[in-house]
Formats: sequence, C-alpha cells, structure tokens
Amino acid sequence: MKKYLKTTLGRKLLAFYLVLFAITFYLITTVGRDYISERVESESISNLRSVGITLLGSHINEQRYTKTTILSLRDQLKMASEAAEAEILIVCSDGDVILNTDTEKTYNIYQGSSSFLHEDVIKDTTLSGLLSENSTCVILPMEQSAYLNGYLVLAQPDQFINNRAIYYTNILTTFFYLIMVIVGFVFLLIYVFNVRPLRKLRKGASQFSINHENPPILIKSQDEYGELAKTLNVIGAELSKFDEYQRKFISNISHDFRSPLTSIQGYVQAMKDGVIPADNQEKYLDIILYETERLTKLTSNLIDMNNYDRDNIMLEQESFDIHKAVKMTCESLEGTASNKQITFTYDFCEPEELLVYADKQKILQVLRNLCDNAIKFSHEESEICLHTFTKGEKVFISIKDSGIGIPREDLNLIWDRFYKTDLSRGKDKLGSGLGLAICREIINAHKQTIDVVSTVGVGSEFVFTLPKA
Repeated sequence: MKKYLKTTLGRKLLAFYLVLFAITFYLITTVGRDYISERVESESISNLRSVGITLLGSHINEQRYTKTTILSLRDQLKMASEAAEAEILIVCSDGDVILNTDTEKTYNIYQGSSSFLHEDVIKDTTLSGLLSENSTCVILPMEQSAYLNGYLVLAQPDQFINNRAIYYTNILTTFFYLIMVIVGFVFLLIYVFNVRPLRKLRKGASQFSINHENPPILIKSQDEYGELAKTLNVIGAELSKFDEYQRKFISNISHDFRSPLTSIQGYVQAMKDGVIPADNQEKYLDIILYETERLTKLTSNLIDMNNYDRDNIMLEQESFDIHKAVKMTCESLEGTASNKQITFTYDFCEPEELLVYADKQKILQVLRNLCDNAIKFSHEESEICLHTFTKGEKVFISIKDSGIGIPREDLNLIWDRFYKTDLSRGKDKLGSGLGLAICREIINAHKQTIDVVSTVGVGSEFVFTLPKA
C-alpha cells in the first residue's frame, strides 16, 4: 500500500509538473513572444515620435534650406539619428528628399510612391526603395516651418526592432527555465515531506469509517496537515456525541410546546370546573384559539429548530402592533403567573399602536420564551414589567423581572443551546435550555440585537430591538 501511495502521488505530481511546464512553455513561445514583439514595436514607434517632436520643436522649423544649411543640419541630425538608432529624412511636399542622414545622394519620391507621406506610421517598408532595408517609419508634417512645406521621416530598421524583441524573449525564456527548476525542486520537497502525514490522515480516516471510533491523529506540524488532523480529531469527537445529541434534541423539542399546552389544559379545565364564569369564557376561548394556531405554526417549524441560525431561518415579515403582541402574550401566561401571584405591568411608549416590521409568529415566540423565563425565575408576589421605547428607526422591547438573577460568569453562556445556570437548575427542572438560544437566533435573523442586564438576587432585564414599520 505504501509503495502504491508513493507511486500514485509521484505520478500525479510529475504529471502536474509536465503539464505546467508544457502550458507555460507554450504561452511564452507564442503568446509571450507575440506580446513582447508588439510591446517592443509600440515602444519603438513611441520613441521615434518623441524624437521627431523634439526635433520639430528645435530650430529645424526655422532653417532656410540652402545647400550650406542642409550640410550643417545633416551633421546635427546625424547625432540624433545615431542616438535613436534610426534614419532621419526631410522630404519636401514636391517629393524631393532634401536631407537623409544615411546618404548624401538626392532622390525624388515621385520616382516611386508618395502615398506614404499621408500616413502616420508605416511598418515593414523601404518607402519605394528610399530606405536600404525594411523599416518602421514615423512621419510627422513640418507644419510650423516658415521656409519649408515638408515632412520629417524617422525610420528604424525592422531588424533592430526584432533583435530587441528576441533579446527580451530570451531573458523571459531563461527566467522561465530557472523558475521551472525551482518549481521542480519544490515539487520534490512536497512529494517527500507529504507522504508520511497523508498516510497518517488516511489511516485515521479509514479506522473511523470502519468502526466510528476516531483515535487521535498525531501530526504535530503547524501546516495544513496539522490543521487537518486537528479538524478530523474535532470532527471525530463531535460525531461520537452525535447519537447523544440526537436523543437530547428529541427530548427537548417539546420546550416550546409545553407552556401553551399547559395554558390550554388549564383554561379548559377551569371552564369545565366552572371556575371561569360563562360571561368571561369567550376571552379565554380566544386565548386557547390563539395558542392552538401558534402550536400549528410551531409544528411546521420543527425541522428549522435544530438548524436555527441567521442564514437558515425563513422569515415571513409583516407590519403588526408590538403592544398588542406583548399584551396577548402576557394574557396567555396569566394562568401560569397567577400560580405565583405574579402580575404583569406595562410601560408602553407613544403611540398606543406601535407598528414594527418583523415575522410576527417568531417574535411572539421570542416574547413567549422571555416572559415564560421571567415567570419561572421571579419570586412570588412580584411584578414583571414590559417596557417599550423608540430610538431612531428602532423599537426597544424590555422584559424586566425581580427574580434570582444570572451570575456574571454565565451571562455569555445563557445563549447556548441546552445551557442552564447553576441557580436556574432548581427553578427549571423541566426546561430544556433551548429558549434563549431560540430567541437569539430569531432576533439575529432579523438583523437586530438582544441583550441582558442581570444582578444576582435582584433580577434580570432582557432587551431586544425591532425595526419600525
């Protein structure tokens, strides 16, 4: 197996290296070469034009072109010609070449063709025999001259341009070979130093796939293999708890069903026993109807409960009165609260009807969970205050109790699923520890915030925000 793994890995690395070499070599010898040739040619034309503009800006336009001045000007342009490695000509509009830095013989372009004078740039031309070899020419009209209606022609041999392109291509090719040698050495190191950790990873993963037990994979390196080994170890540890987590989840999905079912049972039993007067039964029947509708909604969302996070919660947002929602929630919990002689007080801001834009059913779920927790952890004969206020485009909803409070070290942990503080265990024996986690995920899905301020022995205040409608 070891030999097979090494051979397979070696073949893959070698194949990848050869493909990389072939593709890169092809690109350099075709696309790269063409790009360099075009770039060198473009730079040559630009340099010729720059030299020509500089010459036209000097005293060339001011010359009277006599035999004496032409000889003197020819010597001056000869220096510019050598510096630019190009032949420089001055051509009259009647076709006479009055100056050529490469030869003293006269020539009339009408003996060949004069059409080139109307072009800016001509490539691969001898200008009808005027030049000794194929060249790239830049032609500039002498529009500012007071003594000559003609053209300044700068011609650079194509061979010179090609030699420059070949020079740069050779540099690029040499650099390519050097890089490929380095890459080959790196590939060799990758092959040598990665076989052993790969074998360990494969062995560990193989054992886990057979018996679902994952002994620690010991790779101490700080590279990707070390991180992968750590990740596999974590995955193995988490998966080993998966069955237990499933059982725990199933036993706790009743968290959001228990309270409304208790309310429904209590009100139905009270009406059956005649505790609730007949003229007051309609109010509690509305509450029972409200709770059954909410239970129907919760049933359809069971699949989402275990995946609650900001990306997975589907929101059905609408405008609704948050004050009415708060009151309805508290009324549905009156039976539970009355058992501890706890009363709800309201401190609502203006206006009386305060509209928010959110998923009504999920916000009712948040209110229910927070109020239910407030009742559980409040002292008997106490108050739970529900307060609203606005700031900018946000509505703040506060649920404040006078209960046992939350220890400071637990404030950041209460949002975790299934977590219970030590102080709450005696008060909430039947609770699953899902309520606050659900509240946080719902509020996060609305891109809003939920916070808590708590003091042990004094009470807790939960505040969350919603956008105004």
